[in-house]
Amino acid sequence: CLQSIAEDTQMIDDACDELQHSTRLRQLLGIVLQFGNRLNTAGKSKQNKAGAFTLDSLLKLSQAKAFDKKTTFLHYVVMIVHRNNEILLNFSDDLPTVMKSDKIFWDQCLQDLEEVENQLENVRQISLFEAKARKNRNDDNRIPNDDESLGDFELSLEEEVEALRATPTGLFTLSAIKQVSALRDKVETTRKKFVRVLEYFGEDPDSMQPHELFNIFCVFGRDFNKAKDEAFANMKRKMREERKKAGAANGQLQNGKNYGKPPSAPPSKTLRVSSMQ
Repeated sequence: CLQSIAEDTQMIDDACDELQHSTRLRQLLGIVLQFGNRLNTAGKSKQNKAGAFTLDSLLKLSQAKAFDKKTTFLHYVVMIVHRNNEILLNFSDDLPTVMKSDKIFWDQCLQDLEEVENQLENVRQISLFEAKARKNRNDDNRIPNDDESLGDFELSLEEEVEALRATPTGLFTLSAIKQVSALRDKVETTRKKFVRVLEYFGEDPDSMQPHELFNIFCVFGRDFNKAKDEAFANMKRKMREERKKAGAANGQLQNGKNYGKPPSAPPSKTLRVSSMQ
């Protein structure tokens, strides 16, 4: 269980780094914002321009269509990127962990960790009870009864560590406490990093969970790649049609040059007359 929590926490941590450090993603989102402003303001006017947009707006880009009912906002973005900065087309290559983290539920990780901590506390209490029993046997051969409260067993930190080292269960407890404490620190660090990522994108830190944020980029990435494939297929189709039309036009032009010309005269035959002797 600890390993699973640690792996999920690390994936969320890595995914946050990818989102915040991807230059291609940042530039692509800038293009989305600029193009959206041009459409909304019908040109380059600075009036009524938006300075940002919510991340869930990315999920609607494949739904907003032009007058032909086929070309979407995302198709236009793909074509703009293709013409101006083609390297941005593969922005999702910067987000490999993000694309796999949309199924990690942060709340479940926290609940699992809390359960582990509660179980570990029970083991710690048992270990101290064993240590107290051993000490009493060594002192006066008295075994504590079940009514004796562990809460009354007051020890300093040093004394508790020494007591836990006295039994196998206590040694296990000390090792587990160290691991769980380190994992709790990692979870807290990742939580703070996720909050910074939400603030980086201008979102309310309490507005969504990690899996919701990652899911937005997973869906956007799939929609973008689909729009890219469709846009490229459409461009190739148009190029084939243009080449076909150009070939037909050249054929007609060639035929037009030859039309109305008199047929070429057959080659003349040379008559040879032999001299008569």
